[in-house]
Amino acid sequence: MEKTIKKVTKETVTKSEVSDIKLPELIDLLQAGCHFGHKKSAWNPRMKQYIYDERNGIHIIDLVKTQELLKEAIEGLGKLCAKGHVLMVGTKGQAASIVQEVARESGAFYVNKRWPGGLFTNFDTIKRSIQGLVKMEEEIAKGGENLVKKEIIMMQKEITKLNMIYEGIKFMDRLPVAIIVVDSKVEKIAVKEARKVGIPVISMIDTNSDPDLIDYPIPCNDDSLKSIKLMLHILGQVIGKSKSGNSLVSLRQDHIAVLEKLGREYIERKEREEKMEQEDRERMKALREGKVAVAKGTVVRVVKKEKDLTEDIKKAEEVKMANDSKSIDDLGLSARIVKALKEAGIKTLVDITGKKKEQLIEIKGIGEKAADDILKAIK
Repeated sequence: MEKTIKKVTKETVTKSEVSDIKLPELIDLLQAGCHFGHKKSAWNPRMKQYIYDERNGIHIIDLVKTQELLKEAIEGLGKLCAKGHVLMVGTKGQAASIVQEVARESGAFYVNKRWPGGLFTNFDTIKRSIQGLVKMEEEIAKGGENLVKKEIIMMQKEITKLNMIYEGIKFMDRLPVAIIVVDSKVEKIAVKEARKVGIPVISMIDTNSDPDLIDYPIPCNDDSLKSIKLMLHILGQVIGKSKSGNSLVSLRQDHIAVLEKLGREYIERKEREEKMEQEDRERMKALREGKVAVAKGTVVRVVKKEKDLTEDIKKAEEVKMANDSKSIDDLGLSARIVKALKEAGIKTLVDITGKKKEQLIEIKGIGEKAADDILKAIK
């Protein structure tokens, strides 16, 4: 069959990359359930060359060929890893968590939620979205400076949404050199895009799959949890020994460290600002209450200055004397009332202070209305 790229043979692979990768024995493959295929009615005739027998209507996969093709896939992957990063794809339930675990440990990109359509064929657009996600994470880690509370909440929701799709492919600034697929039938869109842009595909293929679409097929049970785990851990060892794998592991750790550092700096800055605000409030309060602020922002309580009562009494007596010596001409009374009071010998305020209405009425020329006016003027 015609492949999308020329396969890498054992002779072209650097031995140091794969020499210490231990291939599973037949008993290991049997214990993992790698030999179980699908029902005969669900098979793909192109898988005939990889089928050993049929038992109770179930196809049994030839594990000897599985060993041979797994070895070939390891050698090919070792050579490809020297050129760049690898992408692992497995979105079905039993594969998702294993894909994430192995990819993070070995240093591979991964897609385990859903395939982002156009990842390969429209990579530049998706790349901008990924870069925007990284920037938003850093912005939120800084505390969302220059953003209102509503904008911060909306950005956090957007980060969560984008991480559901792009978390495993952050920092992927170029197309991968290869993809590892758990189930080529379930991930048919990923396989189709990879073939379209010339990316080699390494995939587990069950008896219902089409091996002609895969560059490095590994015939085995792609539904068994043990089988998936066994195959991915072996391929993950190859990636983990490459420089590209180690660099991605370091890059992810650095990103986490940067976010944590930005978060700590934001918290420390907020604490400093709150402390300064608190000190300012204490200084203002100290000034209002007669306290004295000393250097280094500390506040020392001192005894309040007692009021000089003698001076206050003196001032009150002076005001009283001034009022007492005030002429009745200054009370604003009518000329007739002033004349009547003067004829009665009343010339200053002290002369009239304390008199009642009845006493005022007894004065010649002062009636009830005039008495009321005098009392109001005195008040």
